[in-house]
Amino acid sequence: MASLAPRVSLSRFFFEPIRGGGLVACGLFVWLAGASYCHGYQYLLTGEEPGPWSGSLSWSAIAVVPWFALFEWSKEPQGVQATRRPLTLAALVVGIAALSICLEYLVDFCVGDVTDRFGLLVMRRVPAIGVSVLLIALTRKAVLRRPPNPATVELGTVAKAIDWIEAADNYVELHVGGRTMMRRMTMRDAEEALAGRGFVRIHRRFLVNRERIAAILGSNGDRLVKLVDGTELGVGRAFAPNLSRLG
Repeated sequence: MASLAPRVSLSRFFFEPIRGGGLVACGLFVWLAGASYCHGYQYLLTGEEPGPWSGSLSWSAIAVVPWFALFEWSKEPQGVQATRRPLTLAALVVGIAALSICLEYLVDFCVGDVTDRFGLLVMRRVPAIGVSVLLIALTRKAVLRRPPNPATVELGTVAKAIDWIEAADNYVELHVGGRTMMRRMTMRDAEEALAGRGFVRIHRRFLVNRERIAAILGSNGDRLVKLVDGTELGVGRAFAPNLSRLG
């Protein structure tokens, strides 16, 4: 039986869309961080106590959270297509900034405190804009450098990226760098597609990239193949002779 220790990948946090509770938690963190920035900025600007947190929290919701939303949207398929065009990204940035400033003026008007100048409102948004645009640019650059998704292209073209393959009824599970992707095909089909590309069948359920094999443990019917990431896969008796060809 395969044993695979869970991995925490920081790259997934930055380069893949956040879902569910993780998205809510990150949104709250960004909101509170923005409010803290506003509070500290007011203190440095005036040298006086900045007052209640309600104003800072409102400002962060208007002027900081939208940039987090833009960054998260840029990781979605529609966002990837839109933000890869510099003019479209620039238009999005200008549009969000304009809407954010208008909302701040509206809130200030409702509370009877329209005092901030336009230039100051713009400058207060520059850090959030800069960080979001930088993250979008870095994300796009990293995505372009990534190998194609093994779940959507011919297996032979991405053989080097696959660690091992496991049978799953009418599907196979492609294990790639700690991720698991499903593809509708049989193990026989997968084995034929990867023939001559450095894969060895060690079990009726497992097909392994020999470059990922770190060690062969045990003997006879208790053999295990240990991969470089620590995964241990059982060796079927009928496929044990295949291991002798690895050397």
